[in-house]
Amino acid sequence: MPTREQTTDLNTGPGTDDSSDGARVTGVRRTVTLIALSLTFGLVQFDATVVNVALNAVRSDLGGGIEAAQWLVDGYAVPFAACMLAAGAFGDRLGHRAATVTGFAVFGVSSLFAALATGWAVLIPARVFQGVGAAIMLPASLALIGRLYPVRRERARALGIWGGIATAGFAAGPVIGGLLISAVGWPAIFWLNLPVAAVVATVISVLAPRGGRSEGRPDLVGTTLAVVALGALTAGIIESVDRPPLGISLIGCTVVAGALFVITQRRSDHPLVDRSLLGRPEFGWALVTGLVFNFGIYGSLLCVSLALQSAYGFSALRAGLGVLPSALVVAVGATSSGFLVARLGARKPMVSGFCFAIVGMVIIAVGAATGRATVIILGLAVCGLLSLAMPAMTSVALNAAPSTSAGLASGSLNTTRQLGGAIGVAVLGAMLNGGGYRTGFVTAVLFAAAISAFGVVSSMRATRHRLEDGS
Repeated sequence: MPTREQTTDLNTGPGTDDSSDGARVTGVRRTVTLIALSLTFGLVQFDATVVNVALNAVRSDLGGGIEAAQWLVDGYAVPFAACMLAAGAFGDRLGHRAATVTGFAVFGVSSLFAALATGWAVLIPARVFQGVGAAIMLPASLALIGRLYPVRRERARALGIWGGIATAGFAAGPVIGGLLISAVGWPAIFWLNLPVAAVVATVISVLAPRGGRSEGRPDLVGTTLAVVALGALTAGIIESVDRPPLGISLIGCTVVAGALFVITQRRSDHPLVDRSLLGRPEFGWALVTGLVFNFGIYGSLLCVSLALQSAYGFSALRAGLGVLPSALVVAVGATSSGFLVARLGARKPMVSGFCFAIVGMVIIAVGAATGRATVIILGLAVCGLLSLAMPAMTSVALNAAPSTSAGLASGSLNTTRQLGGAIGVAVLGAMLNGGGYRTGFVTAVLFAAAISAFGVVSSMRATRHRLEDGS
């Protein structure tokens, strides 16, 4: 007879095509599949951060100022955030394996165009389509992990491995990017995507389970309104810094599209957003935590990367090596988080991660104020322990959702995360631009520390309702 935990975690019910995927896909095959699915997020994270050390090289080659550099980062983050929710629902209906492979195809083709770009007119649109491809493959790949590991404690450990590989990709981006830019040039950071995407997509298409399909027709109106609202919100925040009229117009568009989205969702028989998810406090607070998480880590990394190269004279390679200690800490923290969640629940890793982030950002601010690059690098390494929070909050979000809504739950979490990252880049980049590489840098990082303090609060709220896995 199955245990109570096993009965709860198999999530059987209408709309599931194969609830026992994780029970049948075992041993080496399941481990290899987990690594491939983790590399999916690792590649997404790598492309989000590798451009930080390429900013000066691209600007030197193509021209442009800090605003162009911000759009090289946010040209990826905005569509990534805008399309994630719709992509999660798309994966639930198409099948998570098929959605993951489709996302890789879009990502690979757009990477080719980015590598061949000779001007911003091609490079920025290529980054946009990279973001779309990433939005399609990420929630579907994470949903597949949920099916491979249906028991919550096993899933928590798997998410630790997923988080370790993924955040290692995030932190390794500047290191590998620096090496490639110094040896070959900035297009190499996009050429690298092609063989990696091909190999990982092939492994997933052969070894991964098909993944669940939800019933019901797609909500095309809701999907369109969600993309417009999320995209306009993120772009509006970015543009309001340098072009207030345009920024205000875009935010106004967000309000209109958002209001229409709410109205249509209430009336729809097949809403894009599962109403039962929205009624679960732990899920809502996990989304808030994801937004705060990316706000600090993306914004701070942008500031540190620009400052090390522009204010302290670091080359792209040296700047990449400067974040190597952070890369190691991030990998260890994220991997450890899954095992800590399985043993202690999600609250302690989440709260601890944000506390370390606050301390690390204060250290960075001290280094910026005193002009000591080594102190900045030390602070960034301490910030790396924020990675303790990522697998933990992902576990909270996935455990709150039935298996047929796993893609939507993952898409919702990653939507708010990418919104947080795009907003962090826009806000902290504006502070840096307005105050310079001393006053502006210190102000930006301390503001990120204050936002991380709210992450402690949201983490406690997300774990207030005790789940069966102890979170």
